[in-house]
Amino acid sequence: MKRSLIATSALAFSLLTLAPSAFGTDDDGLLLGNDFRLHYDAEINSNAMLGSQSGDALNLSGSFVSMSVEWKDKIRAVITTKLEEIFRDNQVSLNDDFSLGEFIREAYIEIREVNGSPIAIIVGKQPMAFGQNVQAMPIFRNNPLASMQEISEVFGVTVDLQEGLFGLFDQAELSVFETEEGDLSIGQIDGVSIRLSKMITDQILVTLSHAEMGNNHLSSGHERRTSIGLIGESTDGVLVGWVEGMYFSNNPNYPNSSFGLTVGGMMRVSEAIDVVVEYNWIEKELNEIGLGVRTNLTANTSIGAEVRYRNYVEQNRKDDVIFGVTLTYRFGSTSASRNQSYLFGDDQN
Repeated sequence: MKRSLIATSALAFSLLTLAPSAFGTDDDGLLLGNDFRLHYDAEINSNAMLGSQSGDALNLSGSFVSMSVEWKDKIRAVITTKLEEIFRDNQVSLNDDFSLGEFIREAYIEIREVNGSPIAIIVGKQPMAFGQNVQAMPIFRNNPLASMQEISEVFGVTVDLQEGLFGLFDQAELSVFETEEGDLSIGQIDGVSIRLSKMITDQILVTLSHAEMGNNHLSSGHERRTSIGLIGESTDGVLVGWVEGMYFSNNPNYPNSSFGLTVGGMMRVSEAIDVVVEYNWIEKELNEIGLGVRTNLTANTSIGAEVRYRNYVEQNRKDDVIFGVTLTYRFGSTSASRNQSYLFGDDQN
């Protein structure tokens, strides 16, 4: 029997609210002997959207449960699941088309300080080194450039030089990966990406990324992406601004375009309320302006609302106004947003 997404979300919230008491509340994770530590994090997003042209949608997009085991701060094994794969189509039970490969969003092992050097090696299904990954809007996946601003859910190897490259950058990351996403099999390795990061000042971060994805990625051939991003924060942390320009070729979503731009800003108007403005432009495709507000209801719960006005360049497509509301609940070892420390590139998983 089908149930509404509201009922599904309520059930998910009820079950997961019990989990912190079951696992404990140690912010540093659970101790497993002297050398091992278990961490867990979860985020439930109940999203409702209504578009004047695109229709309405209810989903749990972005909801996850993540578990990791760490040994002496040297080796970490992580597995992250996508809850939306279970609760998709407003059903509590598994769908007939449930895919374990889609359900497992991340499954990797990270080895830190290789031979005593500040180098990390990450092997498995993981986000690859690309883009600056600012996710400030309440439903940031509505960004029309979101699918190009990250490369995720693919198998690969990432080498992270955590103290830079010959003193020119603060961090350098190189990934090689397969480009067929959403499964648990390792296919042909036909992708490579690099991301270089540099703190210009204590409040300004510059990122430069480039990715090459081979013919196995698309039936139409090779795809290329180059991203340049800048993030700045005021000394008091009240204001954050970002810009990311992307040059690309042979992208299936925007075959007639080769350039996109995101410009945004966020202001903290009180301890509990953030206001976000973001503009997105894709050459020969669309212009979009968005306004979002997020409020922290408790230490673990927040609610956000956004509106986006999207103007399509195509003459036969009407403009769209998209409204969205999201209720988010987090718990775990950190109870932090996956993107809370984006200014310094921290990964909360």
